[in-house]
Amino acid sequence: MIFAVTGSNGFLGVHIIHHLLKMGHDVRAIHRPKSSFNEFELVKLNYNYPSSTYEKLIWCECELYDVAGLEEIFQACDYVIHLAGLISYSKKDREKMIRVNQRYTANVVNAAIESNVKKLLYSSSIAALTKNDKNEIINEDNLWSSEQSHSFYGFSKYLGECEIFRGKEEGLSVVMVNPGIVLGYGDWKKGSNQLFKNAFKSFWFYSKGITGFVGVEDVAKIMEKLCLSNVNGERFVLVSENKTFKSIALKMAKEFNKRPPFIEVKGFIYYLIYGAILFLEFIGLSGMLTRETVRASISKNQFSNKKVRDYLNVEFESMDSCLERACEGYKKSPSS
Repeated sequence: MIFAVTGSNGFLGVHIIHHLLKMGHDVRAIHRPKSSFNEFELVKLNYNYPSSTYEKLIWCECELYDVAGLEEIFQACDYVIHLAGLISYSKKDREKMIRVNQRYTANVVNAAIESNVKKLLYSSSIAALTKNDKNEIINEDNLWSSEQSHSFYGFSKYLGECEIFRGKEEGLSVVMVNPGIVLGYGDWKKGSNQLFKNAFKSFWFYSKGITGFVGVEDVAKIMEKLCLSNVNGERFVLVSENKTFKSIALKMAKEFNKRPPFIEVKGFIYYLIYGAILFLEFIGLSGMLTRETVRASISKNQFSNKKVRDYLNVEFESMDSCLERACEGYKKSPSS
């Protein structure tokens, strides 16, 4: 089969490319002009596939506002995996998130419809699922509710989901996944994998917040299976385990043989950090840490993976195993 992958040179994209190639598929990897291939080359070394494996990979330069260009690529493909998106918790990126996560998703949907692809898979996020204050397990039935608080990133991904369901109403076969925090070997200067870098640098702080985590290779495997299945119009939560941020940090520190974090983010410490970030946001220097990410670090949300396990008869790798393998990769070739 021939797969088109948007966001192909990002962390999740490069792992999905390698899984698809391993399974014998052809891949059309869509990337922006002048985008970096550093993460692809980094992960490529870690997989250590024979050079002949990459004969089935074609890089396609195309902006996601170029609907005609997308159609031209999609017409040669059976399936489209739409990963491209912007993850940010900073106010200054809100307009850009709407453009990338909603409007560009609409373009991908329109091009997929015109190209008659067999299926479009959209990677959303657990951030787009409504949480509650009752400590209930969150699953695919927890649909968006404007009465509950959400991050703006979660809102933008929800708008992207609306475009996917609009595509379904127009006759496109679609499937959607809501991954938890995705971890694995990659560029630890970006995204969720900064947790590895923090552990390697003996970061002082930890929190007892709970959320869903999943290994990147499980996500890649399940995405392929969902594309090839008969599933249409369904969403699936992709979470291996619900873990505290503390337990993840301690496991990473242990694997790196580094001092574990020892200051809990709570009480006075929480408000001190929150106030400092509020000031940094005001002057435009907040970076990865924002009020939303600090609040999320102490929130306690648990997610169910029962639906995808039942549909596909798959089991997830434990997070301990995933972290051990990723840490081995970082120890051999740190991405700093």
